[in-house]
Amino acid sequence: MKKILAILLICLISGQFLVSCTSDTKEDHLVYQIEGSKIFHNGVAKQFIGSNAFHSFGVGSSDMNPWNIDVVREFIGNVQQNPITGSPIQDQNGSYLHSLQSIVADNRANHKITILCAFGWKGTTETLFSGKRPTDVYWWGDYKIKLKEWAVHFKNQPDVWIEVWNEPYRYDRLDGYSDAVWENDMNQLVSIIRNENNTNIILVPCAEQGQDESVLINKGAAFLNGKSNILFDVHAYEKWLLDTPIQIENRLQLLKSMSLPVFFGEIAPMNAGLLMNPQFMLNQLYEQKFSICAWVWKYDETDKDALLTNTGQPNDTNNNNWGSVYKEVCLRSRNQ
Repeated sequence: MKKILAILLICLISGQFLVSCTSDTKEDHLVYQIEGSKIFHNGVAKQFIGSNAFHSFGVGSSDMNPWNIDVVREFIGNVQQNPITGSPIQDQNGSYLHSLQSIVADNRANHKITILCAFGWKGTTETLFSGKRPTDVYWWGDYKIKLKEWAVHFKNQPDVWIEVWNEPYRYDRLDGYSDAVWENDMNQLVSIIRNENNTNIILVPCAEQGQDESVLINKGAAFLNGKSNILFDVHAYEKWLLDTPIQIENRLQLLKSMSLPVFFGEIAPMNAGLLMNPQFMLNQLYEQKFSICAWVWKYDETDKDALLTNTGQPNDTNNNNWGSVYKEVCLRSRNQ
């Protein structure tokens, strides 16, 4: 026991995360843990506010520090070819892809959690995961192998959270969706990780391309039985932002009342072509202590969802002042 405590002390002194340290006890690795509806870091409940990003195409998150970004949800658009370790490679589409470990290492150096999320199989529009039923895609078998590789490699890096799929199933449920289908698919995906890795937080997306929380009301509690460190991911676009303020508040309170661990992994003013105003939703998420990631950390004032202009200022161009609104939320003190 004294040896274990000594190792733990050395790790804590050398850095925020127990990454390079090893131990025979599972408990030493639970730096991040889900209990009820809350995320705990070193035993303290915390709220995390961050952004989605494209660091696969260019590592570097130090520019997020002035915004006080806690967590980065990483777009992995070519899961098939994106290396886990090593030098950048040029993929079949001509893009240079940086290794997942280099992305994680840079985020870690800047004291940020990394969420690795599979957005696409081959880096093409046709092979994006969003809106697809996992077991129907031709790369289902190969993807499960890749997900296992992620699980094995990152199992002793608790500041790395793994999301099993981005925005599954059609928004209109015309693909034969049912909550039972969601339950079966998500159980398969979680099991792939948990068979290799008992520690990292796993993010599980909702239905209707991530926006439907009703599956959590119907199946969430049962899904959590026998599992640990599961965090449900909801995306807030039309199905949320076009709802009335009272309905938004009621829906969030219902999720809270069920003690479900819920993370809002995407929110932005533009999705399917209609400009929306996320400010009320953001304030509600903050006040009700949900953790949040915006879409998206990008330098491009022509993109209404980009948080930054080409010169790095908050992007407020024809987007309900999205850049300034979200930066103000990021700079607030965190609720616990």
